[in-house]
Amino acid sequence: MADVKVTKDLENKTLGIEFEANGPKDKVWRAYTDRDWFEKWWGPEGWETTAKEFNFTPGGRVHYSMKCVDERQGEWFGQTSWAIMDIQSVDEGESFTYKDYFSDEQGVPNTEMPSLTITNKLIEENGKTRIISTSYADSAEQIEELIKMGMIEGFTSQITKLDQLVA
Repeated sequence: MADVKVTKDLENKTLGIEFEANGPKDKVWRAYTDRDWFEKWWGPEGWETTAKEFNFTPGGRVHYSMKCVDERQGEWFGQTSWAIMDIQSVDEGESFTYKDYFSDEQGVPNTEMPSLTITNKLIEENGKTRIISTSYADSAEQIEELIKMGMIEGFTSQITKLDQLVA
C-alpha cells in the first residue's frame, strides 16, 4: 500500500487525506458506490460494516453501522458505531461530496459529535487510483477532536481492506 499523506489546515478548517489504491478507478468507484463492496471494506480493520440504507445518489443517504469484531481491540470489542453519509453531489466515476455524521440506529444525527463535509476525487494513474479526500469542518476544534478520536488511524487501516478488494 502506498503512503497516506495527511494535510491539516486548521486556519481553513480542512483535513486532507491522499493515498493510492492498488486498483483501477472503476473498481475504486464501485467500492464506494456499491452496497456489497462498501460493506466489505468501509471501516477500520477489525470492524464489520452493515448498511441499513444505501442510496448513493445526490440527495440520497447511506446509513450504516460499524461493529468491532476484533477481541484484541479491548474495550471496543462488541461496540457498534452508527453513521450517516448524506450524499450531496456525484460526478459519476470522478468525485462525490457528502455530509458525514455520527448517528443513532434510527438515523438521527448526533449533534454533540463533529460532522464533516467530505469531497473525494479519484484520479487513475498507471492502473492505480489516487484518492484525494478533503474534509471540511465547522471549526478547527472539530478537526482536532476527530484526530484525537483516531480518525487518521482508522481511515489508514481501512485502506488495506480497500486495496484487497480492488487489486
